[in-house]
Amino acid sequence: MATRGEGAYRRSIELPPIDVDTELNFAASMPRAGLDYWRKKAAGRPMPLRGDIRPEEIAPLLPNLCLFEMKALPADGVELFPRLAGARFEEVFGPIHNRPLATRLAPEILERWRGVARAMLDHGGPIRAVGNVLHEDKTFIRFEILLAPLSKDGTGIDMIFLVAHFSMRGDVES
Repeated sequence: MATRGEGAYRRSIELPPIDVDTELNFAASMPRAGLDYWRKKAAGRPMPLRGDIRPEEIAPLLPNLCLFEMKALPADGVELFPRLAGARFEEVFGPIHNRPLATRLAPEILERWRGVARAMLDHGGPIRAVGNVLHEDKTFIRFEILLAPLSKDGTGIDMIFLVAHFSMRGDVES
């Protein structure tokens, strides 16, 4: 006789989706300003170099800015390592600066992040991502994020320039 906790119980848990688009019609000012800066630094190239990004030029964006190193993994995977994480971003996700995300985020949350990074890689240019934060029961927080590619040496995408806006559900920010 099976007791509670034994037996063949299976269930799929679906996480709320993250909407990704390439139209880049940002509602929030921070990601929109990040896109303007990224385009200026790209200067007609497919993407700026990492060295083109100058923190002193974007001081208002710094609390909402993250720079992620990316490393390709087998089976179309991607590893993300936050080289820089702004204070506002860390208010939501905790201390992630210079720490492997796999040690800071639950596996299902990490997979959402990797999925958005893969979407940017597949597109090969900037994308807009919108959804709800799922980290530590913060589902009441909405995000709108710019993810834009950077290159260390101009030969391929190996970093993400990310600018986030966080709000309570229903809030509107321009």
